[in-house]
Amino acid sequence: MQEILQKIIENIPGAEGAILMGFDGIAVMQATRDASDTDIESVAMEFSFRFIELCKAAESLEMGTITDITVKADGGTLITRVLNEEFFVSVFLADPRHLGRGRWILRTHAVDLAAQL
Repeated sequence: MQEILQKIIENIPGAEGAILMGFDGIAVMQATRDASDTDIESVAMEFSFRFIELCKAAESLEMGTITDITVKADGGTLITRVLNEEFFVSVFLADPRHLGRGRWILRTHAVDLAAQL
């Protein structure tokens, strides 16, 4: 799984880090760029509890299961792919210009991560 996370950040320009985390806020594994000072674990942990609420809201509104979550802010963009009811993978982008590529790379590698859980 570590290799997959490393491939994700290597293939997304502007990616600072990637993390596999449980919705309980516990990190399973992470990878960061050498020069990154972004604390991807803290970012994902803070958002994990909000993601749970988003998933519950989608279900109560009969929208179905959430698969992707994107949070764009002045300081960066967090793209998230839900792997199953227990885990998600997130990538933090310093440069939002590569959001589309990031979502595609994350989606294609999420299959491999989910299979290894």
